[in-house]
Amino acid sequence: MDQCTINELFRDITVKNDQAAFKAFYNHFFVKLLRFSYTLTRSKEVAEEITNDVFMHCWQKRQSLTDIKNPQVYLFVVAKNRAIDHMRKQAASRQVAFSETDKLEIAFDSDPEQLMISAEMIRKMEFTIQQLPPKCKMVYVMVKQYGLKYKEVATLLNLSVKTVENQLAIAIKRLTQAVNFTLEKPLEKSA
Repeated sequence: MDQCTINELFRDITVKNDQAAFKAFYNHFFVKLLRFSYTLTRSKEVAEEITNDVFMHCWQKRQSLTDIKNPQVYLFVVAKNRAIDHMRKQAASRQVAFSETDKLEIAFDSDPEQLMISAEMIRKMEFTIQQLPPKCKMVYVMVKQYGLKYKEVATLLNLSVKTVENQLAIAIKRLTQAVNFTLEKPLEKSA
């Protein structure tokens, strides 16, 4: 779904109260927002709750959201704020418990290039992504998996565009090292 279509759906939701448009919007963004929320909370249940709360918020406040220029960034900002609120409440009650056993698989879109990557390389990439520092991982996921622009990520995470570029470069360097995409030269035959 391109940005124009997303903006049209959002306009139909906010101006026309179009439930079908909301359903299409929800279906398009639910998994992306769930993964994003999970990267912040590390809890599947909390991520699901935050994601559903964000969409409920959008529907309930739809008439006041008519000035939103980029609905995708708006969704991520609301989810980030909800996750921060959740973590603050957990820290206040001293019951912070992030389950390491809850793990969402990183889904890679099927294209010819990725079909050639072996299962072992995918496992190495997933492991490496999970091991990235939090800010670096968040930048990588938002740019490479959610398709956000550097400026959108910078706005969302309160970073400079240069910091986003640097964090992405670090992530890509570590991923490249982890999967070792170098081609070996064939051995030359002795004469």
